[in-house]
Amino acid sequence: MYNKTKLLALNTRLLLAICLVSAVPSFAASIKGTSPAGNEVVVEIKKTPSLKYPRRAERLGVEGFVTVGFDLSAEGELIDLRVIESQPRLMFDKSALKFVQDMDFDVPEEDGNRIMTSDIKFRVQFQLEK
Repeated sequence: MYNKTKLLALNTRLLLAICLVSAVPSFAASIKGTSPAGNEVVVEIKKTPSLKYPRRAERLGVEGFVTVGFDLSAEGELIDLRVIESQPRLMFDKSALKFVQDMDFDVPEEDGNRIMTSDIKFRVQFQLEK
């Protein structure tokens, strides 16, 4: 009986800890890039998926960020998705790349035509909920 009570209390504390620790996404509703003509254009973010906090980082209580770079085709597809900077190094890279890869963007237009946009940078912040 004592072991069951102790185990139940431990399970309750573990479940509470899991509920309190989650990823808090931090991002803008639009980002900037460069048109083929060299002009700065705004790229609207249509859809953002849920951000997955890496288990190892969560377990260790680590927070950080990843700056991701990419180009956007005229069809809205990501081209050359890459990590530009991350802190701590490699801890959040995979999760940030998956997050950005699953986003949907409104393709910018110039003179009524959809255009390719290059040099887009996006920072994904990883923070534990306090």
